[in-house]
Amino acid sequence: MATVNWRTINIDLLDPESPANFSTATLVPAVTPVSAAEVQSLSSQIKQLLRGGDSEGALRGALENPPYGGDASAKEVHLATVVEILQSIKQAEMSPMLSRIYDSDGGVEVLDVLMKY
Repeated sequence: MATVNWRTINIDLLDPESPANFSTATLVPAVTPVSAAEVQSLSSQIKQLLRGGDSEGALRGALENPPYGGDASAKEVHLATVVEILQSIKQAEMSPMLSRIYDSDGGVEVLDVLMKY
């Protein structure tokens, strides 16, 4: 009779509902890849809106197009753009602007993205 060391058997592999049998690939959302050049182009368009005095449009434009599929440099460029927009908005203008964004179409999703920054 063979001697089996029962302590070396991973019983989680035998359970079909075990996390060991769960594919983690289903947890990653499908996002389209974004290049740093595309983010840089978007950043320049948003900065043009900001220079034109449309800070609400610039903030909405930046938050509607987050670079989820971008590399680290693309995300850094986008972060710098969002921070620049937020720094240019006066404190007294921020609450009314966020209320207008919240009340508009897709405003909840846009403000969810803002919370990530």
